[in-house]
Amino acid sequence: MAWLPGYRWRFLKPDLLAGLTVAVVAVPQSMAYALIAGLPVEYGLYASIMPTIIGCLWGSSSHLITGPTTTASLVVFGTLSSLADPGSMAYIQLALFLSLLVGAVKIVMGLARLGALLNFVSHAVLIGFTTGAAGLIAAKQLPGLLGLRIETTDFLAKHLFSVLIHLNEVHVISLGLGLATILVIAGVKRFRPAWPGTLMAMVLVGGLVALLDLDRQGVAVVGAIPRGLPPITWPTMEVARRFDQLAPGALAIAILGLVEAMSIAKSIADRTRQRLNVNQEFIGQGLANVAAALFSGYPGSGSFTRSAVNYRSGAKTPLSGVISGLAVAATILLAAPLAAKLPVSALAGVLIVVAWDMIQARDILRTIKSTRADAAVLMVTFGCTLFLRIEFAIYVGVLLSIGLHLATISHPRIHSMVPDLNSGKMVGSAYGETCCQMDIVHVEGSIFFGSTAFVSDDLQRRLRSHPDTANLLIRMHKVNTLDASGVHILETLLDELRQRGGGLYFSGLNHRAFEVLKNSGYLKEVGATHIHTSTGAAIRQAMREGFCPAVCAACPLVVFKECPELKKGNWEIFGPGVRPRVCPLPPSVNQEPAVDAGGGPNP
Repeated sequence: MAWLPGYRWRFLKPDLLAGLTVAVVAVPQSMAYALIAGLPVEYGLYASIMPTIIGCLWGSSSHLITGPTTTASLVVFGTLSSLADPGSMAYIQLALFLSLLVGAVKIVMGLARLGALLNFVSHAVLIGFTTGAAGLIAAKQLPGLLGLRIETTDFLAKHLFSVLIHLNEVHVISLGLGLATILVIAGVKRFRPAWPGTLMAMVLVGGLVALLDLDRQGVAVVGAIPRGLPPITWPTMEVARRFDQLAPGALAIAILGLVEAMSIAKSIADRTRQRLNVNQEFIGQGLANVAAALFSGYPGSGSFTRSAVNYRSGAKTPLSGVISGLAVAATILLAAPLAAKLPVSALAGVLIVVAWDMIQARDILRTIKSTRADAAVLMVTFGCTLFLRIEFAIYVGVLLSIGLHLATISHPRIHSMVPDLNSGKMVGSAYGETCCQMDIVHVEGSIFFGSTAFVSDDLQRRLRSHPDTANLLIRMHKVNTLDASGVHILETLLDELRQRGGGLYFSGLNHRAFEVLKNSGYLKEVGATHIHTSTGAAIRQAMREGFCPAVCAACPLVVFKECPELKKGNWEIFGPGVRPRVCPLPPSVNQEPAVDAGGGPNP
């Protein structure tokens, strides 16, 4: 509530108008979302009162509106439908306790400052889940839209087959009311986007049902909504004993809800230049879900639609959200009887429109075209959302994203390089030609426990391919991370190179990698003179200390600008009095005329 001391009277009018506008949108949406969650419609309204107020007062965003959402409602149904009959008192009690668990998870994450964990939920996961959720929502609303009374099932294929075999039982009037709802919402959105299309459609079809007594002709209606404020509730011990069955769903709802809420809050904050406190928003979202558990609501999150309406309506402070919650409460007190004639098919039509809006074709195509990993994550998450328990779709998508990312960073790019004889810049070695005495490898990536096996195999393969190469220079200009596992493989390399009579050299280490070498004791082992800022200095150091004159004289290549002088035995190019080390000529070195790196005779 840090905004309260700075509140000005001039903010009251825009906040009041924005809050009332949000309430107009929230009432029909909340009722429809409750149907997705398998709850009576009044619980959707209850979830838009105290949770909205608490979320606005204790969060950090000026425009985020908390309450029931499509995705949270869908996961609630997926979590609870196998534990109790949707709509039953046992089901409602489980939903309230689930909301308490979700709130506790969010509060703990906020207090522990775990906001960075949301970075592991990739955009591809969200797109895949949202698209799959849209398909599920639309499929689940088909019986309501068609006026069918069929047994509910968690399996999409079985559900669609059941709808198909009962098509001869379609209630034409209910279908007409549902289609009319869709057409009114779509028409208003197309021609008068500022108008409350959903509310207008509900009033229209509800009025038709009341005027023509269509409920007596077989049209299923919502029925009477209790007229009063949300009753205070508390989970019973019998419900609390099912903690282990609810915990996976609670974690999924919490993670998905936080990602959803922060995505919405950040998108609006980018326009308003507001600075958000992510961890504070976690706590606000957690307290909102606890309030839902205590005041007959069910788990929710930040709503994109209602938050966008709040922002576009000119809200200045979180007071607009408080006004919205109070307006929904007033609606229950004053207008609850008017909802009794709302047809179920109209609510199904509202949700089908919501599902259609959830499908972002542009984002789907962009994600699929970006990388194969993104495409795989999107498709797998989409498939899991449709055909598995929905809470596990989140876990599968996140784990797959992390797995593919680890697979990428566990294979750093390693390639040999040589200096260009004209410019002196390091370039890829032409035709695989490298110095007879030293290989220079460039590593791009991290050398950590996840990549050490790949790095070790690659470097060992290079040494096996060049059994006479006694020196190795590793360019680490693009190595961001080095850990103890990386140091271990460097120790193994150093031992093998010393057995060959040479050494291991480094260039371009960043400060963190240098500190790891220093703290591990490896710096003393390899020698401080073997570590240089520039590759050129490291090359010259290796020549002074590790090159054999006999090998240079017999080498057919000219890789370095120093090669012509070294072939003549002129070691004083490194300084007065510098002498080469004495070493035997390896038998595998061919006694052929020297050639330059381009393959021609060396003049």
